[in-house]
Amino acid sequence: MARVRPCADDRQRQALEGFTARLREMHARGLADTGLWEHLRARVRDAKLTYLANPAPWLDLLAERLEARGARVHFAADAAEARGIVLGILAAAGARKVVKGKSMTCEEIALNPALEAAGVEVSETDLGEFIIQLAGEPPFHILGPAMHRDRGQVADLFAENLGQRVPAEPEALTKLARATLRQRFLAADAGISGVNFAACREGALAVVTNEGNGRYVTGLPPLHIAVMGLEKPLPTLADLGAALELLTRAAIGAPLSAYSSWLAAPAGLSGAGGPRQLHLVVVDNGRSRILGGKFWEILLCLRCSSCLNFCPVYGLAGGHAYGSVYPGPMGSVLSRLLDDLAPALDLAHASTLCGLCRQECPLGIDLPGLLLGLRQAGAEATPGADPGAGRAGKEC
Repeated sequence: MARVRPCADDRQRQALEGFTARLREMHARGLADTGLWEHLRARVRDAKLTYLANPAPWLDLLAERLEARGARVHFAADAAEARGIVLGILAAAGARKVVKGKSMTCEEIALNPALEAAGVEVSETDLGEFIIQLAGEPPFHILGPAMHRDRGQVADLFAENLGQRVPAEPEALTKLARATLRQRFLAADAGISGVNFAACREGALAVVTNEGNGRYVTGLPPLHIAVMGLEKPLPTLADLGAALELLTRAAIGAPLSAYSSWLAAPAGLSGAGGPRQLHLVVVDNGRSRILGGKFWEILLCLRCSSCLNFCPVYGLAGGHAYGSVYPGPMGSVLSRLLDDLAPALDLAHASTLCGLCRQECPLGIDLPGLLLGLRQAGAEATPGADPGAGRAGKEC
């Protein structure tokens, strides 16, 4: 059985408890209008199922729409190919300085180490990601990657890495980070972002953030590379709008995030401001195989973090205990199935099967059932292999 140890640091345990408690309160506010909540859940689940039933033609349509407006679309079978595509695009453009938006998919494919090994200067620009990059740590939480570090530790990190000591107060720390990152935005040759959703019929990408960094990353450098997991698209722009509201209500209890950018083309011949090149890299990395197996339902996940915030095991142990980019109940499933991850064959045992994750998931994913299925598959399965491969159909 997996031994996920509790946080040894009292301060870190208190920070984890307070952070997830606030997110649970915000999640409850997002569910206050139960009629709207149930409508959005049903609408988005139906749209996701429509797409996942046969992704290939939808992806072809998305690529056709984007490329008709001057973008380039690339398909990567695995993490290594995705890294190679990104490196090739940067090399062709002569790009040596990159600013990045928050992206779990980029974390999944280990993009930053590959860029740094190639001599590319990479700067994370989400404040939490900026902090953990300076600390040399992986994210601690999907929404709050640096929530485990207090303001004193952040002040020390900034003094050591940025050469300036400021008071350990949020306003002063944010001001220093902003001043540093503004210079990096202006000097960047390229911006790299994730993609929260895509609308295939209209050919549009959605990047959702709670900070303005996403707008700078996607709109200021002359080259923009968007990296998207194969499961993220939806059939139409109307589906995307519903999914966006469902995601933000589940994550932060609001009908919209502070910044929601919908991207459809590079500036190109229009003469408008913005990047002259837009590339979309669609990453498989095991998703097609998962879709053909009995654990396909994990591909419905919106990355809202609700399952983390209600999970008693995550609440005790925190994100780093899982040893994976994706922590908590969804991570215990997804990390076991994706190529190149599988940090521990018995990670599915790191759950009480209490059912709160299924109850609070905006798409009603049966996470306890998936975890139980992985337990039953046994510890003898090959890392990265889908024990349920071969399942035909995806009825809900």
